[in-house]
Amino acid sequence: MIACPTTPFRAAVDEFERHRPRRLAAAYRVTGSRTDTEDVVQDAWLRWAEVDHAGVEEAAAYLSVIASRLALNAVRARTRRRETYIGPWLPDPIVDDDSPEWRHVHCAGLGHALDVALSRMGPEQATAFVLRRVLDLDYDSIAAVLDTSPAVARQLVSRAGRAVADLERGDVDSRVYRDSRALQALLDTLLPGDVAHVAALLSAGSVLYSDGGDRAHAARRPIVGRERIVRFVVGISSHEGVRVRPAVVNGSAGLLVWEGDRLTTTVTLRLALDGLVEQLYLVRNPDKLAGIDVDPPPAR
Repeated sequence: MIACPTTPFRAAVDEFERHRPRRLAAAYRVTGSRTDTEDVVQDAWLRWAEVDHAGVEEAAAYLSVIASRLALNAVRARTRRRETYIGPWLPDPIVDDDSPEWRHVHCAGLGHALDVALSRMGPEQATAFVLRRVLDLDYDSIAAVLDTSPAVARQLVSRAGRAVADLERGDVDSRVYRDSRALQALLDTLLPGDVAHVAALLSAGSVLYSDGGDRAHAARRPIVGRERIVRFVVGISSHEGVRVRPAVVNGSAGLLVWEGDRLTTTVTLRLALDGLVEQLYLVRNPDKLAGIDVDPPPAR
């Protein structure tokens, strides 16, 4: 006969599961990797299971510190791995499928652009931002995670905040609506191959990043400028059997692209203040798309 878990152990499990979605979101915002995030949360559970829970005054803060330290270690290791990555590296797209597991990633409405911006920061700066803005930790706790002073922690959060300030203009609903309209306009011009109108939606200094790693066709370097971007995206959209549907990706508007029955690309964007597309992000690495379980739209 298998013995039932003890009451204290059951309480520890329940406490961890209650805080799990928020810790998952925070770890993802730091690492940008679904696999690393799931590993961080699993390791956090193993550490939580070993502590004397009676001595933990505030479980949420304690779990935040554990998960954040693990995420910081993971992103430092990933930074070394990225030195040999083929082409631009973009965070994994997390598509909203109504699962409660990732709900905190989607609730901010800041989208893939925020996660790209965080991935370009130093790991300490990104972690400080997430600890403050996602987990609402005080500066003493942030300093403890980063092994620094509260004053330095405050500076890191401030610098990160300035780097993403334009992404946070306006309320969540207006940002999601604005991004959705821009993507729909892009789609409406791309599918017919309307080159002139596609170009009109892009800012003069627009940049496209396509992440295929060594697993899928993608540009090895960022593509800069309207004309070059138009040629690239029109070429992809003209592939045989292309099907597209809108989706919520990392909390904001995105597109999912199938070629036949195979999901090949997620598309997200960052808009300039004038409403034109400033950056386009195409994730084509199948390893990064493997966690997306969404049915394609009917064939046209």
